[in-house]
Amino acid sequence: MSARDRETAEALVRFAASLDGAVLGIGTAAVAIASWVKYLAAAKELRLVASATATSIAGLRSILPEDSSEPRLVAVRGFVRTLPGGSFLKGPGSGECGVVTKHTQMCLFTEWRGIFGWTFDLHALIFRSWKEQIITSFRTVKFALADSVHGNRTPTVTVNLDKSDHPLPLTTVYHKLIPVETSPYTLFQTIIGNGYPIALLDEEKILPIGKELTAIGLCRTNDGSLEIISCPEIPFFLSELTKQEMQAELASDSRKLFWASIVLGTLSVCLVGHAIYRGLERIKVRREARQAQRLFEEAEDAIQEDDSSDEDEIGDGQLCVVCLRKRRKAAFIPCGHLVCCCKCALRMEREVEPLCPMCRQDIRYMIRIYDS
Repeated sequence: MSARDRETAEALVRFAASLDGAVLGIGTAAVAIASWVKYLAAAKELRLVASATATSIAGLRSILPEDSSEPRLVAVRGFVRTLPGGSFLKGPGSGECGVVTKHTQMCLFTEWRGIFGWTFDLHALIFRSWKEQIITSFRTVKFALADSVHGNRTPTVTVNLDKSDHPLPLTTVYHKLIPVETSPYTLFQTIIGNGYPIALLDEEKILPIGKELTAIGLCRTNDGSLEIISCPEIPFFLSELTKQEMQAELASDSRKLFWASIVLGTLSVCLVGHAIYRGLERIKVRREARQAQRLFEEAEDAIQEDDSSDEDEIGDGQLCVVCLRKRRKAAFIPCGHLVCCCKCALRMEREVEPLCPMCRQDIRYMIRIYDS
């Protein structure tokens, strides 16, 4: 870790531990609340997936009412096929055939701290957007799912990808790394310490014909043919997982989020409670210190009278360790050492960091000791 990153981490730790851990407790509580919200969402998604009717493509019409276009949540598994008389796509790099193609070109950068061992703050403001240079081409044609790969009379259900933002189970068919030649701009990036481009990653993914998938979504009839669309409340649409595997994955995520929210919530309560307790203790100590200070200041009038009577009667073991002239008459709290006269004790208590001259322990306040 670089010195700059280490200093940033130390500053974050100091900020989190400030106010006796109250900031860390509030942050932990916020994360716990976010985890609980995600748990509720995952539990809802699990209930929806469990309520989806699992059937074959051939049995879809039997569960859909013929006289209504109301969609129904279903889960079917089949093979990707083109529509009768439809077209397919061919990847420009691999030449593979599919119904969905995604071509991505991403510029890869190297990371280093520059020739001076540091980077400008302009890196975070200007060059971050340049660093994520990604060019994506996405094409798709209408396709369907069928119970088998071959057969013209096999029942099919058309997959509608319109208004769907769910990830697709694409297969990588082309992957090439193209080196980038250096330029004057590369030299400029090297001097200021910004990551400079070293290669261009050319990648192509497709949804191949004949791939077996599970589609879970809203099924309806459209002009006499079956059509399935995505359900925005479910994180799956087209997936290589079966319905049982989807339920197991969502159940695992729900359990993790549930226990994470419980643990983080308990930890946040402990941290905030500790901060409140320390704050109350600090208020109590300050109140006691003010009371002791008031009593001490009330007795300052008698200090001058004690000075004249102490000079001829003080033994060696009773001298103030600071001025070595007056009698020890002030004890420090909480250590309890009686080593200073009233004037020196008052002066030490008013320092920026009051410490006992004997044990170097923090001084909360001091009290005057009266001889019997």
